[in-house]
This record gives sequence, C-alpha cells and structure tokens, in this order.
Amino acid sequence: MIFLLAEGVPAECMVGTFNSNGWVALAVTVLGLLGAVYSLNKGFVWLREQAHSRTTGHPSPDRHAAKSLLLGLWLLLPPVWLYVEYIFLYRHFGKAACFDSFRYAQEIVARGWMVFVATLSILYFGREIFGRE
Repeated sequence: MIFLLAEGVPAECMVGTFNSNGWVALAVTVLGLLGAVYSLNKGFVWLREQAHSRTTGHPSPDRHAAKSLLLGLWLLLPPVWLYVEYIFLYRHFGKAACFDSFRYAQEIVARGWMVFVATLSILYFGREIFGRE
C-alpha cells in the first residue's frame, strides 16, 4: 500500500504522514468507509423489503425518516470534515511543500463524495425521483 501511495506523492510528503495527529485523519477515514458500507447495505436491505412486500402483498414499512437521516448525514458530515481537515489539521500539522498534494487529494475525495451521495439518493429515493411504483 505504501508503495502505491509513494508513486504519486513526493517523498518528503510521505515521511511522518501519520505522526502529529495524522491518526485523526486515519480514524475518520476508517469510520467514513465503515459508514459508507453500512449506508449501502441498508439501502439494499430496504430495497429487498420493498420487493418482498410487493410479492407478499403486505405493506412495506415506512423507512423515509431513516433514509432521510442517513442521506442528510452524508450530505453534511463529509464537507464538514474536509473543512476541519484543511483549517485545523493541515494548517497546524501539514507540510507547506505538500499543499498541492493535499489539495489534490481533497478534490478527489470531494468528487467521490458527490458520486456516493448521488448513488445513495437514487438507491434510497429512486422510485420517488423517477415516479415509479
């Protein structure tokens, strides 16, 4: 893994990456990935519930509030984290020579976040968005 990261990142930026509070970024990244897996899993579980209720004729449980809460968390928390990471962590603990690498990494994360939010929106509310039963 370090070998893959070292290809695109200057050597001076790789030294001490997880020292001086870098563990905070690592912990948030791991929690974010676990949250993403959980959110996708819940979306597929809710789709199976809807399919099962259509086949059995029973009404499906109303999951609108839970879907809205999860999607709302994904809309708010990642941008807040990117802001906190830039303002509080990078400014205090980052290396000035590595700012371009840091900014590029944040751009990639922001784009991935937008794709993930769009995916969750369609997974959770696709039927309502496209007007299908």
